[in-house]
Amino acid sequence: MSIPDKKICWITATYFLDVDLPVVPPLMRWFDIDWTIITTPLQIADDSAYIKSKTDCSHTMLCAPARFYSPALHSFFKKLIKSSSSRHYDLYYFDISDFLFLFPLVKRYLPVEKVVIATHNVIVPKGARLAPLARISMSYIIRNFRNFQTFSRNQYNAMRLRKPDANIFYSPLMLKDYGNAGMKQPLGHKPVKFLFFGNVVKYKRLDVLLEAVKILIARGRRDFRIYICGYCDKSVWQKEYLPAITDTSLFELDIRRIPNDKVAEYFNTCHYFLMPYQDIAQSGAMTVALNYNMPVIASDLPTFHEFLTPDHDAYFFTPGNATALADTMQRCLDNTPEEYARLKANLNATVNSRLAPDAIINNYKEFLKNFNNA
Repeated sequence: MSIPDKKICWITATYFLDVDLPVVPPLMRWFDIDWTIITTPLQIADDSAYIKSKTDCSHTMLCAPARFYSPALHSFFKKLIKSSSSRHYDLYYFDISDFLFLFPLVKRYLPVEKVVIATHNVIVPKGARLAPLARISMSYIIRNFRNFQTFSRNQYNAMRLRKPDANIFYSPLMLKDYGNAGMKQPLGHKPVKFLFFGNVVKYKRLDVLLEAVKILIARGRRDFRIYICGYCDKSVWQKEYLPAITDTSLFELDIRRIPNDKVAEYFNTCHYFLMPYQDIAQSGAMTVALNYNMPVIASDLPTFHEFLTPDHDAYFFTPGNATALADTMQRCLDNTPEEYARLKANLNATVNSRLAPDAIINNYKEFLKNFNNA
């Protein structure tokens, strides 16, 4: 192994740990990376177990003293950034969302030309959590920094429009692997199981899915189950979504932040992954589905076309149209085992050609190697 040619400070927030965990350890073969993971008291045990299950690489775990996005984190961030500054790294990489408490400190204490920021939502999705603050924060980042990473072509293009002279690195998300929790049942076993996974926020349009279920019930179809697994604010869940579930026997509900050791169980239990989104920058949840070779039912949005092809390895439907989603789900209910096998085989080929891990790691390697503080 050659001597690392760059010393890198890499900071990851707990909510992006699954993005960076497949990336940072392999990169340590070529670069001297000091990896810091910012977690929370509630997440530290789960994060530690997740990391241990994947790698024994060197890293530092810091527990934030307040909730993310809280102004109370200012002193915590200030200490972290000043400590990083004293080490005189060649490059500082941040994979963390922040609402104006971290990045002003980054600008003040670090050489801006050496800072790279992972920008997951250059265009903040409509209905995203704390969307107004997120837009203000992204505007600040774009005005004050010039080295960015994006994870989809549409966000790359959006960044290019917003800052034409930016230095932008594009690479798709790595597949997210949470281990093997048993083999998926073949399609011939009824009921057919559909999975909606991840934080329940407005732009993901769970309301459209719940309306589609009502349509299927009205058509006399009951040969399916809907798994809804992910965090939702309790008051929002009880007010906006729970009343729309008219037949609880057709649902499996796990409304919480899903522990890492439970993720594989759900993806190996279900047959199709549902993404009725109205807007999307890129989807981490989709990369989990692709890792487990689960065919996707998605809104017909440009980002999904970057990775999937309708009727080849996925099914698309008109965004926001519950009848169109019900029609697509009914098609899945009526699929033959041969058609399901065809979808899965095509999806596997798509993953191998577009999301090969070695190719993605090489993208990162070349970017970091050639980074010249331009």
